[in-house]
Amino acid sequence: MGELKPWRKVGSRTLYQRAHVIVREDALELPDGRERAYPVLSLGASVGILPFPSKDRVILVRQFRHVPQEFSWEVPGGGILPGEAPEEAAQRELREEAGYRAGRLRRLGGFWPNNAYLDEIIHIFVADELAVDPLPVDQDEHLEARAFPFDEALAMAQDDRISCGLTKLAILWSAVARGQGGA
Repeated sequence: MGELKPWRKVGSRTLYQRAHVIVREDALELPDGRERAYPVLSLGASVGILPFPSKDRVILVRQFRHVPQEFSWEVPGGGILPGEAPEEAAQRELREEAGYRAGRLRRLGGFWPNNAYLDEIIHIFVADELAVDPLPVDQDEHLEARAFPFDEALAMAQDDRISCGLTKLAILWSAVARGQGGA
């Protein structure tokens, strides 16, 4: 089959833009010389934070999600602003959505939710040593924050009561780090 070679971007055009969401079409040259139009949804980088108000409890936020038309339990999180470090964004989002500042943030890692068509990297943090320090929520966010026993949140991630991929990964990643891999 031969050596794999990368695709080469030869152009790009924006098809749609609203706030931080951009739909673009990239023109690519494939390794065999053919060109292809390739759609990309560009959202930029974001953060997700799994906050621990105590050793065995985590805070999740519940909000309505339009696409699945249901309420969803999720970790606090959101987009990284231009010039903002992931750690700064994590503190800001934690304060806006859960009402706490972390005394300690630990990055579990980052991931691409869909590296085929989605231009987004999400950095996942664990937050503890929490202190009450709220910021106003974004105007379009209507949230309910609740603390859950970590074992219950882990069960929710495994039995699909939690449907958000970021939240599932944050909880499962944290369980592995805590030595609670589950079944």
